[in-house]
Amino acid sequence: MDTRVHIRAFMNRILLLLITLCFPLTVFGQGTPTISNVEVVGISDSMLSVDVRESLQKLVGQPNSPALTNPIAQRIESEHPDLVVATRTADDGPNRVRLTFVAASRISDGAAPGTNVNSQYTIESVDVKGLARNQYSDTLYDEMQMMVGELLDNMKVEDFRTRLRQEPLLKGKYSISDKIERGSQPQHVKLIFEAKKLPWALRVTLGGNIDFSGSKISLNDLKSTDVVNSAEVKGVRRSAYGDALNSDIQAMVGKRVDRLEVDHLKEMLEARLKSGYTVEEKFNRGATPNTVDIVYEVREIPWIPERTRPTVASYHPKQGISLFANGELFYGFTFGAGTDGDTLTERYKGYMGGYEKQVVGTRRFGVKIDFDGFGILWKRQTLDALEASPDIPGAYRSRQAIEPSVAFAFNRTLFATAGLSFTQLQMTLPTEHWESAHEATASLRYHSPTLKFGRGTYKFTAGYEIRTATRNLDSDFVYTRHLWDGKYENKTGNVRSKVSFMAGTMSGNAPLFERFSLGNTATLRGWNKYDLAALGGNRVGYGSLEYRFT
Repeated sequence: MDTRVHIRAFMNRILLLLITLCFPLTVFGQGTPTISNVEVVGISDSMLSVDVRESLQKLVGQPNSPALTNPIAQRIESEHPDLVVATRTADDGPNRVRLTFVAASRISDGAAPGTNVNSQYTIESVDVKGLARNQYSDTLYDEMQMMVGELLDNMKVEDFRTRLRQEPLLKGKYSISDKIERGSQPQHVKLIFEAKKLPWALRVTLGGNIDFSGSKISLNDLKSTDVVNSAEVKGVRRSAYGDALNSDIQAMVGKRVDRLEVDHLKEMLEARLKSGYTVEEKFNRGATPNTVDIVYEVREIPWIPERTRPTVASYHPKQGISLFANGELFYGFTFGAGTDGDTLTERYKGYMGGYEKQVVGTRRFGVKIDFDGFGILWKRQTLDALEASPDIPGAYRSRQAIEPSVAFAFNRTLFATAGLSFTQLQMTLPTEHWESAHEATASLRYHSPTLKFGRGTYKFTAGYEIRTATRNLDSDFVYTRHLWDGKYENKTGNVRSKVSFMAGTMSGNAPLFERFSLGNTATLRGWNKYDLAALGGNRVGYGSLEYRFT
């Protein structure tokens, strides 16, 4: 008999023994336990014959005996010669067990014992996305296409990724990543190289020294011999995704890391949890050499989105540079600093800080508080217009504010807010003095999830806000401000389109920072807001349609 046949037979017996050792019996006691539930992991039920599926169901209520289970495992192996099957049991109550048939890939004829699991897949197609065909050489294209029909070789994939990145028209300008997707046939995969153009700043500063790998598993960090030491799901109870899926995840333990299997289980986890959660896969080095711990980190998406004011980064030839960075520091504490002459009629510079908690006891309730401290600069057009409009409150040197608020979510897409805003203004005319603008605020906002329609995606947001300052809040200014806004965004292939509108009205005598302004880098681009209305306005109506092709 061929020596290789002896080796393959021996290795398959070892593999079967390892599977059995990884899932030991957990039921001890007197008497033979009864089978309460039967499941199969490592292969889809739809790939089993009707006779096998019926035999599996007939095991329920029967005593757990190798005489009953071994013949079924052998029938699965005979239907799928590329698999080796073992059984494991788990305690399910007094003298009851849950029975699981665990299927794993056999070591193929041409596979060495140290080969990565991915090498058992045949390449169905090779594609390069993000590049035109004339951006890389015909020789490289032809060599990549020669991989079709071959077994997946991670080293060869890494070599082609590096060569593609070093192409003369791409070097220093594009990042190249690779990923694999399931093919149209079992044990087949599609190999895809994805190219993304680097931002101008990175191209100039780092050039060809930068290399981003977009693979979900970095080939530089993960070795072909790495074995899964543990696999777990964090952030959600097992009842949220089920025992069957948990068994599939645990079945990776003891096997070499399979990129397809890891990603496929993530997709299944996302499907079970639906749109209310995000799932991120992480890999940590195990306690022993050449082992990996796989962690699926699940986070519940809050019903109330972050209400932190956005970062501003813009340049207008007549309004100057605006750069105000704002974001979360840690544990809900936020901080921002910079200068912004783009958003309002004033140019403010200084800082803002705050704290936001999107979930307080329940995902329906959230709280937020902001603190602002700004010095104010004015354009000459605004100061000249103020002299001609004595009925409009004058300029101020600084603006300080405290704004506490609460939010309540009716569901995942609709939430309301209510709060107060206490603002102090250091007025400059006729003499320096302080005046207050104390407001009660409320809003109602709708934000749809990103929805799919055919080949495209779209989403819609809309909202209404009211701010009113009264003597009851000890405000020197008395006014009421209404604002309605909405936005529709669509993405289909390389086409982006957006429709937005805004309408507002204001009664009373409001300070300049509350007046409506158009003509900046976000609205009426190409216009100068100081030429349109240097003092802003107490009414606004605006609509825009944007179309972009990349």
